Amino acid sequence: MWDLPAGSLRRETLRNKGISLKWMWLVALMALTALVAAACGDDDDGAGGGGGAVTYGKAGFTTITIDAGAPVKIGISSVLSGDLKGLGEPIANAAALAGEGKDIKGHKIEFVRKDDSCTAEGGASAAAQILQENVVAAVGPICSGGVVAAQTQYEAKGVSHVSPSSTAIKPTTPDRGQVFQTFFRVTYNDSIQGPAQATFAKDKLGAKTAYIVYDTDAYGAGLRDAFRAAFVKGGGKIVGSPEGFEKKATDFKSIVTNIQAAKPDLVYFAGFYAEATPFIKQLRAADKNVKFLAGDGVKNDEFTKGAGADAEGAYLSLPSPVLTGPAYEAFGTAYEKATGAKRDASPFVAESYDAATVIINALNKVAVDDGGKLKIDLKKLNEEIRKTDLNGASGKIKFDARGDNAGGATPVTLFVIKDGKYAEQK
Repeated sequence: MWDLPAGSLRRETLRNKGISLKWMWLVALMALTALVAAACGDDDDGAGGGGGAVTYGKAGFTTITIDAGAPVKIGISSVLSGDLKGLGEPIANAAALAGEGKDIKGHKIEFVRKDDSCTAEGGASAAAQILQENVVAAVGPICSGGVVAAQTQYEAKGVSHVSPSSTAIKPTTPDRGQVFQTFFRVTYNDSIQGPAQATFAKDKLGAKTAYIVYDTDAYGAGLRDAFRAAFVKGGGKIVGSPEGFEKKATDFKSIVTNIQAAKPDLVYFAGFYAEATPFIKQLRAADKNVKFLAGDGVKNDEFTKGAGADAEGAYLSLPSPVLTGPAYEAFGTAYEKATGAKRDASPFVAESYDAATVIINALNKVAVDDGGKLKIDLKKLNEEIRKTDLNGASGKIKFDARGDNAGGATPVTLFVIKDGKYAEQK
């Protein structure tokens, strides 16, 4: 019998949470298979993730000198305004919390926050602003579209950036073939989440047909592809043509009409809660019974608040285990005290705290005191980040050659909204 891989939650913890071990074993096995398959691929196999042989592009590593008494600056690229502020602001706050009361060889840590709007344009703009600030590293971007748009800028400057929440496959398996050596992520990519959702849809929800609605950015398109391939491979059928929408879309009437005509067992939504809220309201006005499944971009308290009763019965997933343990409890207590917000109101806050911690730990190892000034070799910093072996608030973190987290094949956790709250699906 398969047991949970190293880095996953202990079996006793899962029993105490009342979670079905059979289901968690299945998802953990799928995740392990995905990681092994990716690890066996070459540098242009398109599988996403994996620690096999890769070819890096040229990064513009330099040595940064920080004057005596000046702070060490770390960038934060997140959504700080607009409809997705409820996702990005908690992530930014968690990253900054990691630097509270800490320094780098006597130099204070200063976080430079820039709004990336969870878009490609915003990600590129935020990167340009952050890189003008003489930062040594950055947390983010938090959305995959922003990551893809910003990677070349960080690479050109040799500035390592660690995303707490980008799950699309593309950032670690870029179209150019060469892997970006300055990009890392704490969360797991959608080569794990998509297949787990497909298995859940088929085995737990009994869905034989699915209709896909997706955000056209890198995150939505990537999750669409991962779910579709796994669902079809498992014997399911995609009905209708997957329908894309742009961010800030509010009118989904034509898509809902097409869904009604297709009569699917399940509507699969690959996007964020800002668009999922009006979509599910319009969907429920037309069909109260069709099942709704979405990923981490929707799993947020802002969704349950905005959608209200129409969110009841919706299924959501996170590419993460149920978080527990001393490191998570210590983080959660500190986060709630510092921000006044619940630790689980928004996803990826623990991952963001860990992303900043990874950077701070590496800085303390490579920074050199030069008569009061601080010298930081960005290449050595990048190498030290890649050596990370951390039992963090979000779990085990250990990066592979592509920058994916290969710390352990953790379960994808499924939730159903019941009485306005997220209940773990057993």
